[in-house]
Amino acid sequence: MLKKSRQWANLGLMAIKPGTWLWVWRKLVAMVLISAGAFGQQPGTLECPLDFTVLDKFPTVAEQARDTGSQCVILLNGLEMLLAAYLRNTSFFQLPPEVVPACLQGYRAHLIYLGADVNVTRCEDELPSILSRGTDNCQGIQRSSDFATIASQYVSFSSVQQRCAGVLEEANSRQNKNCQACFKQVASLTADLQAFNLSGVKRGCQNYSSMYVAAMINRAGPLDPNTAACMFSIFPISKGSRNLMDIYIALGTVVIALLSFAVALSFYYKHRRRKLAEEKAMVKRNIDLLEGSMRTGEGSIIFTVEEIKAATCNFSREMILGSGAYGNVYKGVLTSGVEVAIKRFKNCSPAGDKDFVHEVEMISSVRHRNLVVLRGCCVASRGVVEGHQRMIIMDYLPNGSLQDVLKPSKPSLDWLTRQRIAIGVARGLDYLHHGLQPAILHRDIKSSNILLDAEYNACVADFGLARFTPEGVTHVSTRAAGTFGYVAPEYTMYGQLTEKSDVYSFGVVLLELISGRKALNEVGDFTLITDWAWALVKAGKWNEVLDARMGLRGPAEDMERFVMLALLCAHPLVACRPNMTSALRILENCQTLPSIPDRPIPLTAHGENITGASVQCVTGSRAGTTPKSILSSDGGFRFFGSSFEEGSSLEGQ
Repeated sequence: MLKKSRQWANLGLMAIKPGTWLWVWRKLVAMVLISAGAFGQQPGTLECPLDFTVLDKFPTVAEQARDTGSQCVILLNGLEMLLAAYLRNTSFFQLPPEVVPACLQGYRAHLIYLGADVNVTRCEDELPSILSRGTDNCQGIQRSSDFATIASQYVSFSSVQQRCAGVLEEANSRQNKNCQACFKQVASLTADLQAFNLSGVKRGCQNYSSMYVAAMINRAGPLDPNTAACMFSIFPISKGSRNLMDIYIALGTVVIALLSFAVALSFYYKHRRRKLAEEKAMVKRNIDLLEGSMRTGEGSIIFTVEEIKAATCNFSREMILGSGAYGNVYKGVLTSGVEVAIKRFKNCSPAGDKDFVHEVEMISSVRHRNLVVLRGCCVASRGVVEGHQRMIIMDYLPNGSLQDVLKPSKPSLDWLTRQRIAIGVARGLDYLHHGLQPAILHRDIKSSNILLDAEYNACVADFGLARFTPEGVTHVSTRAAGTFGYVAPEYTMYGQLTEKSDVYSFGVVLLELISGRKALNEVGDFTLITDWAWALVKAGKWNEVLDARMGLRGPAEDMERFVMLALLCAHPLVACRPNMTSALRILENCQTLPSIPDRPIPLTAHGENITGASVQCVTGSRAGTTPKSILSSDGGFRFFGSSFEEGSSLEGQ
């Protein structure tokens, strides 16, 4: 035990702050006492078995021992706690008489080390008697088994076992309910022990009861802070120190919280500055790309998000003109009073900037009265809530799309209006295919992408899927894109994109315009509008292709020419289709319409249709002639063949 105290003294001396001479003096005295005790021991003398380092966990013993008025009581309480720990380990209440002087000296030395300059000799009437093992204490009890034998005769012992075995919650003095109930039973047990007629010695029974309960009954043991506070009135921290410690803990918690908040705030602003810098750099990059893509001096400008919000009433639902896979189209009114259409892309990300710039580049590279006019665009990054904003601003066309105009709920168009729309679309596509270098393939010609101004002049819109075509290339192999019902068969099946792919789509749109039907119709014998129209024409009923709601019709020759051209443009065989220049000339009646080759059997044809078609083909083949059909109009194109003449071409006709 002296070795341990010597080690603690050395460590304490090393921890002294410079200039604290009072502490230096106390540590030196402690070391001298420890050394003196060690050198003064006779050979064979036992060292003190008590572990005084336990007192380091209970500094209140040394603090309260400085008060000379209650010094002996405090020292006695400390020894009781040490002896209870000794009892728990050895089952003996007291020490062998020969080690008592060494224990008293070690006890004093450790208290001096802890800062309490005590004089143990002042308490020599009480301390040695409780330490030394003998028969002059509490009925001569020496071991825990002796105590249990006597105490088990009383009911109070059972009560002590019941009340004191559990956790004795921490309490100042003995005001806690658990501690109070336990201590009350300990007092009753002490009274029973003193009344027991064995040796007649009653001294120390109170000490024995407290030590036995703390060491042998309480599960936490005598060195538990709550047990020590209840049984020996020893607290890990004094009340004043506890309050001061609570203040320190509270201040430390506040400081740590403030520092954590400051660090988090610093990281937040650092991250925000970095994101703003990245967004600013991205917006600048996009604007540079857009300014490089848009033609200068032609009125295309870069709009801010605030300007677009003001123009669309903060993207109000009432301003939505239409929706698609790309997002919504809004109507807007600029501060100048000009009405515009704003295409706002959804699910935008920095990775999609190239696609956005590509569409802007496509639109800005064309200038034609039958193509949509680019007013400007808007790019911005507005954080997590608004995200990346990508918008294209175009001229507003009040009559909407061709798809809207052809709805049964809208007034029917007369023939001249339909003729004007068809020629306008053909002129726009012809310009894309043959008026630009390199040529542009639209890839998404459909009725909803044909916009109409106040006078029903058509404008081709939505260049999101458009592609430039290198000069001299017959076709481009790419993943099929577009809308079902409008996409050419060879493009769908083989991914081969040519200008004839747009011609096919134009043929479907022309049939929609003439008939008022949708491109795809799941009701009836024919799903595709092309198969439905071909069946009627082949049966000599071309006039049934016309919209029944059409009011003022045109010359039969013109209407039949439009029907035949629509079927020719939408022919499944690529070689049978004219180019857009030829199609436009036929529409304008500047070029004759060639014979129309027969079409393959529709994939969705019923069994009887397949059987009839097979018989007709076989009959024509056996007769060695090409089946003819005379159409009803006097000046119409009277013949269409079931085969296309080998080597013939529609290009340039």
